[in-house]
Amino acid sequence: MKKKRKCVLFMWVCLFVDIAMAQNIDIETIKKTPKIKVNGTINANTVYYTANKRNARVPFTYFLQGTLNIHWLGFSVPFSYRLTNQGDNFNYQLPFKFNRLSLHPKYKWVQAHIGDVAMTFSPYTLNAHQFTGVGIEVTPNKGTIDFSAMYGRLLKATQNDGNPNTLPTFKRIGYGAKIDWKKERYKLRLIGFYAKDIVNSIKPIPEEKNIKPKENLVISLSGETTIAQKYTLKTEYASTAITQDTRALQSATTPRSLAGLLFNNKLSTAYYNAFKAALDMKLGAMKVGVGYERIDPNYQTLGAYYFNNDFENITLNAARSLFRNRLSVAFNIGYQRDNLNNQKKQSTGRNVGSVNASYQITKDVVLTGAYSNFTTFTNKRLNQFDEINDHDLTNQEAEALNFKQLSQNANLNLNWQLAKKEHITQDMSIGYSLASSANKENNIIRVGQANNFHNANAIYTIGFPKKSLVISPSLNYNYSDIGREDSQAWGASLNINTMFFKNKLNSILGTSYNTNQNKEITTNVFNIRAMVSTVLAKKHQLNLNAIQLFRSSTTKDLLKEFTMTFGYSYAFDIKKPKLKIGRKKGDKKTKEFSFSYKTHTFKGEHSNITRSIKEISNAKEFLDIKNIKRIQHDLSLLEIAIKNNEDASHKKYKKAVIHYLAYLYKHKNFTDTYHQLAFKSLKELYKQAGLLDAQIKSDYVRLVSLTNEKGGVEFISEVDKRNLKIRMLKMKSHEWMKSELEKLTYQDIIKSEGILKEFEKKYLDTIFVMIEGNKTREEIAAYLSLAFAKFYHKKALLILRKE
Repeated sequence: MKKKRKCVLFMWVCLFVDIAMAQNIDIETIKKTPKIKVNGTINANTVYYTANKRNARVPFTYFLQGTLNIHWLGFSVPFSYRLTNQGDNFNYQLPFKFNRLSLHPKYKWVQAHIGDVAMTFSPYTLNAHQFTGVGIEVTPNKGTIDFSAMYGRLLKATQNDGNPNTLPTFKRIGYGAKIDWKKERYKLRLIGFYAKDIVNSIKPIPEEKNIKPKENLVISLSGETTIAQKYTLKTEYASTAITQDTRALQSATTPRSLAGLLFNNKLSTAYYNAFKAALDMKLGAMKVGVGYERIDPNYQTLGAYYFNNDFENITLNAARSLFRNRLSVAFNIGYQRDNLNNQKKQSTGRNVGSVNASYQITKDVVLTGAYSNFTTFTNKRLNQFDEINDHDLTNQEAEALNFKQLSQNANLNLNWQLAKKEHITQDMSIGYSLASSANKENNIIRVGQANNFHNANAIYTIGFPKKSLVISPSLNYNYSDIGREDSQAWGASLNINTMFFKNKLNSILGTSYNTNQNKEITTNVFNIRAMVSTVLAKKHQLNLNAIQLFRSSTTKDLLKEFTMTFGYSYAFDIKKPKLKIGRKKGDKKTKEFSFSYKTHTFKGEHSNITRSIKEISNAKEFLDIKNIKRIQHDLSLLEIAIKNNEDASHKKYKKAVIHYLAYLYKHKNFTDTYHQLAFKSLKELYKQAGLLDAQIKSDYVRLVSLTNEKGGVEFISEVDKRNLKIRMLKMKSHEWMKSELEKLTYQDIIKSEGILKEFEKKYLDTIFVMIEGNKTREEIAAYLSLAFAKFYHKKALLILRKE
């Protein structure tokens, strides 16, 4: 009892000390901050269910949840709640609560959690386990140390009431802390978590239920460092000490464990370790990662609801973009095994491999695909005494079992944007997936031990933005080969989404039909779905969902299910009321609509402002960028948005205008960027041309000499003549290009006349896309140099052939 009081006292001291340290009140801030501000949300949902045959659920369920935020003098005190009647119909007890109340006060970078809350330290210690108590998180913005702590009841006491579904549970108390030490290039973390069941919290339990009071201590050390800005190493080591029965006698053995050094060792106490490491590398355009994880058999923490143990993982992953980021490829391979202590009769291993790829064929067509392969193999270990005493020598193969489970998954999807216009949008999606599994025993796949699942679907979506209407039909087909049984299923669905009452009421109507057939049974499923939602006074949101399902089969009667859900949400914001002194009730002061953007100020009616915006866009400084097709298209859509919002509120209209002007000014300097890159590329091209000048002339002279050595004209073949002509044209075109580049100035680039105008017309849109795609200036300059070289050579050949 004294130990418990000390722990509670320690936690509260930490809590109040940290809060006291955080509360350095700034008088100037208090003067500028509103006295008090209250806001939050209220959500209520009800579900009604009925069926003609079975009572799978309770007919009526409600959920009430929401938040209340109180802001005062820099403090924030959020309160949340969740109430429901879910679980009321259970005829047995549970060690947790469905209804939850919590308070989360915060001041700057200090936050507390009070009530029914959950916190996470790490996967090996405290991992999102709900508790009733208090917690604190201290995370200074510019500090080097973060601190978190918790104390509370992890499980409530549940008495043994004789019901076989009731699981008797001791009251479990837990507390822990986490400290992070952060520097620019590395991070260190220390975690401690302790939990213990209170023996006298419930009446004695029959021994056959095998429920004993437990005690657990987990210590975790982790770190992260970055080397040369390319390599990131992360590691975590956790040590757990767990006593399966705190009533056991003390043990005299000395534990060889980090947690054991601080733990009360008993005969039922065991010690386990977990280790995880990962190395991420950036190798040019490729990202590579290597991971390793090992968790001892029977590793357990009372700070998590469920925990996998007895396995060792090794993984390798890599990702890379190719073809100017149009193709993205990522793969992952790994190996996992269990039976780390060789105490099981069977050992299981898994080989895992997966590949994911995405290819942007055009700006409107994207192809994605994935493939994964999982192999699980089991080797049975024979008991040496069973093997010695075995008199049946005919079943050796069956006893020395070598069993493998093979699983493969593949999918391919094509997404095609057919149209994106002012009055219509169209999208098409086609997909295919394959899932295959098989059991291989002693390298043989027997009949009936292989399964294949084929699935194909197609979805078409057409939208009419001006009418706020979206229609989406779809088809799906499935073929399954399960063991010795084959089955197929196909279906269709239709969804219609539209808005009513000036886009205030959103509605969705959908229906689907599916049929499944195998050798003996045919099942048909038909459903109708409807949903409506609306927002009232900007704060109240109402939604209603209903679904009617009909299911029939050749072996069962018709099943009818109806489910309806009604939801209400209210967002409130209580502000300090404004006092109106000396103003009559009907005396309202009108204010002219006006706003500013950069150096522009707009006043008056929306239509007049629209004309002013048009005049700005036609100014000389914006004329060049409006020749770019992509910018033309985007500006036209933004102009339509302005026009459509002329009858809307000032806020919506202003938002549309700001979007237009922001886009216009964002790309204002694009032509300057292009001119700089083009001039740089042309100068680099001239430099390279000078280096190649002597080589090109030497090649031509050498070919002329070789041709002349053959004697008279009658000894020169047509092939020689053609090669000589090609060399001559190459040399002359090179000389012409060099002379054109030599006299170019930056002003010529700006004027953009003749050949430069033709080049700009052809490549300007491409350069814009590259800049928008965050390509570096070096990458764009290299692309321009190559494009200029090809363009000038083709132009030179055309001129020379005319001459």
